[in-house]
Amino acid sequence: MILSNHGRSLHLRQTTPDDAPLLLRAYEDDAFISLYRSNHAKQSEEQLRQTLAKRKQHAPTQLGYLELMLEHQQHGPIGIAALGDYSPLHQRAEYLIGLFDEQHRYAGYGIEATLLILDLAFNSYHLNKVYSYVYEYNDFSHKNMLHLGFKHEGTLAQHHYSVRLEQFITLYLNGMTIKQFRENEKIQRLSLRLVGRDITQPPQVFEISAENKLPAEANQQFLERLKAKANLNAT
Repeated sequence: MILSNHGRSLHLRQTTPDDAPLLLRAYEDDAFISLYRSNHAKQSEEQLRQTLAKRKQHAPTQLGYLELMLEHQQHGPIGIAALGDYSPLHQRAEYLIGLFDEQHRYAGYGIEATLLILDLAFNSYHLNKVYSYVYEYNDFSHKNMLHLGFKHEGTLAQHHYSVRLEQFITLYLNGMTIKQFRENEKIQRLSLRLVGRDITQPPQVFEISAENKLPAEANQQFLERLKAKANLNAT
């Protein structure tokens, strides 16, 4: 299963136990966690490290959850994104994204990250639908999702109780189906600019017939040259 993706400026990879200190700081930051996952259960660094280690031991399809670190080529780790509540029967998953620092939340990185997640969700994981819940006070995120092509599918009035705010919060439900994704011209244009490829098009699979296959000896020579080149680049 593919657990990474990359665009012009971002690289996405699965979170690991070594990310525990960084994630703990983010989870303890009210400004971040109130936008990402309100009422997130508190953990010690060791508990979080163990949680991340357990995730690495199982496929995301088994856990129904995949968390990815967003790494910028200049700024380093700037946030996390996740596909959760995965349902193999319904072929859908919930999308979450959070950027650690306020300065990065309005720099367009969230758009690029969302494109990379949608690329994985529809082209690699073959989901039929991706959906997201947005807190009513996160108007910036709600507008961005609609601008990108998510459809507002419902408003859940006072659906979530915020322990931090000590009040009930309304949630906005936004979704995108694979059909809407394939036909989205805005995502096509943005992905060409921010990702470097048109992610709305399904990946092409080329089949090599028996007549066109390399002889076993030539194939072995090619692999040996490729391995030697890799070793040379690593030194």
